[in-house]
Amino acid sequence: MLQSWLAGDESGVLVVLTRGAVGLAGEDVTDVAGAAVWGLVRSAQAEFPGRVMLVDSDGSVAVEAVVGCGEPQVVVRSGVVHGARLARAGAGAVLELPAGGWRVVPGGGGTFEDLVVASCPRVELGAGQVRVSVAAVGVNFRDVLVALGMYPGGGELGVEGAGVVVEVGPGVSGLAVGDAVMGLLGVVGAEAVVDARMVTVVPSGWSLVRAAGVPVVFLTAWYGLSVLAGLGAGQRVLIHAGTGGVGMAAVQLARYWGAEVFVTASRGKWDTLRAMGFDEAHIGDSRTVEFEQKFLAATGGAGVDVVLNSLAGEFLDASLRLLVGGGRFIEMGKTDLRDPGRVAADHPGVVYRAFDLIEAGPDGTAQMFAQLMDLFAAGVLEPLPVKTFDVRSAAAAYRYVSQARQIGKVVLTVPGGPGEAVLAGSGGDLAGGSVVITGGTGMAGSAVAEHLVTRYGVAHVVLVSRSGGQAAGVAELTERLQAGGAQVSVVGCDVADRDAVADLLAGLDPRFPLKGVFHAAGVLDDGLIASLTPQRVDTVLRAKVDGAWNLHELTRDRDLSAFVLFSSMAGIVGTAGQGNYAAANSFLDALATHRRAQGLPGLSVAWGLWEQASAMTRHLGEQDKARISRAGLAPLSTPAALQLFDDAMLTDHPLMIATHLDTAGLAASTTLPPILRDLAPRPGRRLIADTDSSSSLSGLAARLQGLDAEQRYHHLVELVCTNAATVLGRTLADINADSMFQDLGFDSLTAVELRNRLKNATGLTLSPTVIFDYPTPSALAEHVDEQLAAVTVNTGAPTGEPDKLARFDDIARELQILVNQPDWTDDDKTHLSARIQNILAELTASQSAPDPFCNEDQDIGKAAESELLAMLDKDFPV
Repeated sequence: MLQSWLAGDESGVLVVLTRGAVGLAGEDVTDVAGAAVWGLVRSAQAEFPGRVMLVDSDGSVAVEAVVGCGEPQVVVRSGVVHGARLARAGAGAVLELPAGGWRVVPGGGGTFEDLVVASCPRVELGAGQVRVSVAAVGVNFRDVLVALGMYPGGGELGVEGAGVVVEVGPGVSGLAVGDAVMGLLGVVGAEAVVDARMVTVVPSGWSLVRAAGVPVVFLTAWYGLSVLAGLGAGQRVLIHAGTGGVGMAAVQLARYWGAEVFVTASRGKWDTLRAMGFDEAHIGDSRTVEFEQKFLAATGGAGVDVVLNSLAGEFLDASLRLLVGGGRFIEMGKTDLRDPGRVAADHPGVVYRAFDLIEAGPDGTAQMFAQLMDLFAAGVLEPLPVKTFDVRSAAAAYRYVSQARQIGKVVLTVPGGPGEAVLAGSGGDLAGGSVVITGGTGMAGSAVAEHLVTRYGVAHVVLVSRSGGQAAGVAELTERLQAGGAQVSVVGCDVADRDAVADLLAGLDPRFPLKGVFHAAGVLDDGLIASLTPQRVDTVLRAKVDGAWNLHELTRDRDLSAFVLFSSMAGIVGTAGQGNYAAANSFLDALATHRRAQGLPGLSVAWGLWEQASAMTRHLGEQDKARISRAGLAPLSTPAALQLFDDAMLTDHPLMIATHLDTAGLAASTTLPPILRDLAPRPGRRLIADTDSSSSLSGLAARLQGLDAEQRYHHLVELVCTNAATVLGRTLADINADSMFQDLGFDSLTAVELRNRLKNATGLTLSPTVIFDYPTPSALAEHVDEQLAAVTVNTGAPTGEPDKLARFDDIARELQILVNQPDWTDDDKTHLSARIQNILAELTASQSAPDPFCNEDQDIGKAAESELLAMLDKDFPV
């Protein structure tokens, strides 16, 4: 049909209509095959501008209503038409670490994406202190609460970690410069200055990453069960969240002391509990209160003697009732603290004790460390399993912990720190495992293979290509990988053959668990749309599409940290003469999104042109390269490409575009596709980060303007549901607008994060209990709509233009509460004063009228050589 249409001389526009072939942020791509159609048509649009339009619609707007919107490709959702734009991956995608001292701190917005990196001046050591260069930081639930602004009295991120002593203060004995230590470092940053009693020497043979996950969980379990509860042989103890860090440590200690242990966890983690040696009678569900009756029955109605608690609400109450004959209730949680006197009155004989590990003090901590290290040395205790994230992906790590997805500990690694210089992506680490790289003997595949060994600590590389050991340069590549310390397997395999891929995976060395799949295979058969045949299309799709799908299906039950697809900008921008190649790459982009929606790792890196010639690009002549350059897309050097690869691995997005932007070429282009227009510099205008609430409110108002009541309601429902899906780590399709938030899985923690996200998105002042006051997405959307309307009534201004002084009053009240907290130091007040002075300086500076249509910086052309780009949606209400 497409060829027939384009061969004619009709003046109309052919509309290619799909449903679910592309998705907005948070949506699943339900028609992955349809995504390939988008790639093909994008190429046709480059060859025949104005002749074809792409529309992916949910049916809420008639197709004929969007044809004249001026956009060649649109997505219609809930009555709103979205156009596609590329934008630089902005702040929050990956934290940038400065030279010198730094630490990660909450940004104040109450969401994980608000984390920022603050510079830290070097401080002098006091008596009894040591300076530690940090290599890794353990993540605890306390960090989640701090990041969301929920921790009582505020607090700093970071409790524990590991590193190397670089300076020793007066009066310190037992530690020296160069010692590897672990302990309560109290920072997520480059350096820690800490009381020497709060750290201990890392046992021989332990990695610093492994060590970073030990201190808090074992110290907490020891202090709670031994010091506070006095747990002994023959007693019964209930340990909640038994597959979490403290839970797994507490189980080891309780068994060592001879106690009978009962545990809870979500049903999805019961296999882990069984592997830890628990029978069905001692396992309960942490998501329902059925554990109360189950454990009463298992104990003949006697209940337990000690509860180590981290649950809240009715779960806490059920746990108290299990202390039938009295006992000790040890509370680790912070979100549902009870009055000890009230508990004693309601539950005779029960001693309720909430605690924080810091109350043990330096001497108590040192004593517990000594006892624990003896047990580790004797083999009684074992460190916990660890999942790592790069510290620059701290937001992804905190979200992972907030969703209780971890088994054992989550640890942040610090690039450039001491010890193992190993990187990790947003899905976890690859160190010590196997990776399969299809197209692994090609230019990009071989470059990434070496990079994975040297920078990610991969232990076993499986290079897959159709040529196998006969591929050019494979012997030299193998030698380089082996010199880097990796085992290497070279396999001849057609990844489009499902049985061959199954045999490949079944034959992997069991010593190295499969941790990553990197699909870089591909072939070219360029030709204009009119010249393409089914055979020519199939040749290109076979390697990329069939291969990717086979790998997807055959590894979906594996515990992968990375599933990375090497795509191309051709599938996004649309390149003339590459319709089949664009189709294949658009499929890969959609598959990555589809995998993310299923809770699987998935990343598609859409590459621009590399400087180094490959089998697919060596045919390009100078004229071809000049044409590409005129389009504003210059070649990438290999070092720059690998840096972008690292940046993409750190992001929590399914699709990232890695290219070298020539902004002068973009500005000079007379045929710039709409998708690239926001990247072209426009002189004389300054880039402004529209992150304040007024901007959020006015931006939302602009998107709602012109919509009727029903369309407005659907748009706000989508806003609520999209943010709800993000908080829960699910897809938009999983969120029913009429379902109760509680039934969807929201608790007090996730409810606060959703409230904070909606507050930032709408600019409205929302109550902390708004999720419970309006208990469904649809009810909350109606409330938001009423609040937006109230802005107009109360201020007399158009919706979206709030009374800025009234908003300032709200901020001033919050600031006053903040500065009245007792833990402000003189340095804190000095820093705050300086920041306020900077705001005043900006307020009183010359105020030229801003351009309402463009916020781009005059020196945007000075952007970094290589750029990581993300897809954005721009709204066009109709």
